[in-house]
Amino acid sequence: MTGTLYDHLTAVIITGALFVAAVVAVPTLSYVNLLYVDQQQLRNVALETLKTMLLDTGYPLNWGSDDDFNQSNLERFGLALSDSSSSYMLDPDKVQRLVVNNSLGWVEYETVRQLLGLQGYGFSIRILPPFNVTVKDISPPGLKNQEFEVTVTFNDKKPIPNAVVEANIVYSYLVDPGETELDNKYAIRYTQGKGITNELGKCNIQTQIDDPLGRVQENLLIIIKTTVADVTTVTMMYKEGSSPEGLAKINVYGDSLNLTRPEKYDPNANIWICDIAMITEDGLIRLYNGTKSDNLNYGSKDLWNKIFNGLKSMGPVFMVFDFNAVEKGGGRQGALLVGPYPNHMGSRVTHYGSDRQSFTSGGSVTLSRAVNISGMTYIVELTLWKEM
Repeated sequence: MTGTLYDHLTAVIITGALFVAAVVAVPTLSYVNLLYVDQQQLRNVALETLKTMLLDTGYPLNWGSDDDFNQSNLERFGLALSDSSSSYMLDPDKVQRLVVNNSLGWVEYETVRQLLGLQGYGFSIRILPPFNVTVKDISPPGLKNQEFEVTVTFNDKKPIPNAVVEANIVYSYLVDPGETELDNKYAIRYTQGKGITNELGKCNIQTQIDDPLGRVQENLLIIIKTTVADVTTVTMMYKEGSSPEGLAKINVYGDSLNLTRPEKYDPNANIWICDIAMITEDGLIRLYNGTKSDNLNYGSKDLWNKIFNGLKSMGPVFMVFDFNAVEKGGGRQGALLVGPYPNHMGSRVTHYGSDRQSFTSGGSVTLSRAVNISGMTYIVELTLWKEM
């Protein structure tokens, strides 16, 4: 009798265990499998999207280079350089159209999403340097002796030893004093230094500025070219910490160089372009010696434009302008301005797209790919998610 009771209890326990497994464990396994399928599907969509962005030229072929840009003329989206036979070569003009609020026109997120067929999905794009370069000014007081501590790391913050660091300390120099301050002529000059990072990814760059006549303006630029295993990035910082306010916005499309009025400006300002240089993978190259007719006079002349044949093929990373200008809080002097934004920061696109945290219903997929823009390597990072 007792043995029969135990048999019945054992059967009940086993049946209960099987029921629990059927009700709880099996659906859980199915849910995990569904999540895996969804994630794999999301990854496939992201892969196809990234390939289209980076390998397709879009249509028209050179849609980013139009002087009178209108996103409604864009029939197909792609960032590839139309006249290149190599893969993952991006057109700098098209990339610049992803800079939100670009003063000469940009393509909106919803337009790109529609052209890529991503209805029901959200995405964001960043185009970043392959490694991080930070510069700390450790110069003693005065202009003569300049010293900077440069730190080079991977994007995960790990230090990079044996990186070759070349620095150009760029400054504005009064070459021709005029009868009045408005007539003063300034020119771009620079001094160079070089170093190699240690095991902590650090090195010090030292150089000197000779100024026996007291003609060097005090707003200096530090332009750092860093090379790691044949991969180069160029970044820039203002020694004073920020750019001059209210002067102009710089844009480059094809062979056209443009200055436009910034959002905040002095309506009484009158600035003229004394000198222009461009920064390429090979260093600083002087481009144009301006005159007083090359000016911005807000209210009567709020756009300056000039064509330089072959400019795009020279691969400028960013441009440096030397103005005769009145800076906010100071008098008229030689003022250096760098652009276009955000190229001089080492990035091409800091953020384009939507904020996935505001409306995502599930996971996301992030893919990255090395590309070439104007002869330099960047990392394109695409994050894709499914919307509610």
